[in-house]
Amino acid sequence: MSIRRLMPRDLSAYRALWADGLMRVPSAFLFSAEEVRAIPNKDVERMLEVNLTLGAFDDAKRLVGFVTARRGGPKRMQHMADVGPLYVRHDAQGQGIGRALMQALLQHLESAGIQQAELCVDVENTGAQKLYTALGFHVFGRRPRSVLVDGAPRDDFLMIKSLDGTDLTRSA
Repeated sequence: MSIRRLMPRDLSAYRALWADGLMRVPSAFLFSAEEVRAIPNKDVERMLEVNLTLGAFDDAKRLVGFVTARRGGPKRMQHMADVGPLYVRHDAQGQGIGRALMQALLQHLESAGIQQAELCVDVENTGAQKLYTALGFHVFGRRPRSVLVDGAPRDDFLMIKSLDGTDLTRSA
């Protein structure tokens, strides 16, 4: 397996894997399948240029997983990055690919001077929660009705990880 930053040349493999994820686990994504299909290729290429999206490739050079991070937009939020989504193909799960993608992403963020990484995870996605906790994230809140998937409300846990050693677990 190899991990590298995805670029606009990876557009078709990225879109195909994103569509696979939306079909298999729609609650793991903010956008619906219809919304993703409606995004023009040029806009997805721009997202790949602007955001940090890492892809995992198997020995056959097939894209089998990806994770994205977006640095905070306003100057006052440039110290943080929003992580997600993370997705690994169904037939490639259980091989440590998600962990490797997250570790590589966190290393990139730390090298870029990002002080903290934040993410949302569906409260029922215990597998992802276990991975994030093992990587040093902790829950700092719960967002009720974070998304509506096919009209059904889904809650998310908000998770955070310090990348600069600051104790983010202390109470306010």
